[in-house]
Amino acid sequence: MNVLGYVGFVSFFLLLGAFVKWFDPAAVSQLSRRLGLSGLKAWAIAVVAFLWSFFPVLAGAEIGDEIWIIGASVACVGFFTATIAAGSIDEYRLLQRVPYVAPENVGTSGSNTIVATSGVPQVPDDGEETEFTTPLSGKPAIHTDWIVQRREKLGLRDVWKNVAEGVKVAEFALGDGAVSVTPGRHRVFTTRYWSTTIDLDDDIDESVATFLREHAELPSPTSSDERLKITEQYIPADEPVTVIGHVEQTREPGVVRIEGGPIDKLLGTHADPGEESNGAAEAILIRGDITDARSTMRKRVYWLGPLSLGMILGGQLLSFWLSSASLTALF
Repeated sequence: MNVLGYVGFVSFFLLLGAFVKWFDPAAVSQLSRRLGLSGLKAWAIAVVAFLWSFFPVLAGAEIGDEIWIIGASVACVGFFTATIAAGSIDEYRLLQRVPYVAPENVGTSGSNTIVATSGVPQVPDDGEETEFTTPLSGKPAIHTDWIVQRREKLGLRDVWKNVAEGVKVAEFALGDGAVSVTPGRHRVFTTRYWSTTIDLDDDIDESVATFLREHAELPSPTSSDERLKITEQYIPADEPVTVIGHVEQTREPGVVRIEGGPIDKLLGTHADPGEESNGAAEAILIRGDITDARSTMRKRVYWLGPLSLGMILGGQLLSFWLSSASLTALF
């Protein structure tokens, strides 16, 4: 029973995780938003994942022959996808019990109730078109989680280091203005993805150049020969979206507002304390109409969940099969 080697493997990967958090806090911040996890819960899951994945070392796996790491990697990926599945359970249950109401009928459901509604977002009369686009690619969007990476040297290798990240949101309406959705760092599911790489010493789009000038932490356009990688994950503004949240009456006749949504019970709220939400969970946005939303969340829970469990268990079995580990070594 190699206790020292086991502790060494687990400690090494935990230290590696701490290094990533220090070296690339923007990436960790974005991942936290995507998974809806606080730092404490994320570390707890990481500890359990590493303790499980490197268990073969404790059971006698040879450290000099690390082919069993393939199985450990499968198990670690299983823990990651299991976290995604577990983070979708609350939303899946909400879609099962919360009534679906067409946007034009949300006002008749009463205030302080939770409803699900869907439709193609519309720009309010006093809104600006630029509010409903992604900040860099200019694609129609109501919610964008963006990140900018710069290529840097790490030892002898080139790596992409995240240098800036953020969320752009806009207030939008559904049902010809019958429902107004409050902007915030919503809980979002099934976003679209856009990414590109630009060389600052080449000609770049004016929208990208303007964005770089507006962010002091980013290099100015045409000022260097650096290379940037830009990634946007967004909820399209020209496709149906499902919204789940609390209904609040407004002073405007015939218009209601959807504010925050219920707090997650399983892994905790996606709320961002310190933002305007004051710790209250934001509304939930799921790309697609109500049928698509229910199908998406069901797949996450009933397909991704069992698949993740299979990867966690199967990865461990693969590790034992590829190594000299044996349960008898524990006794």
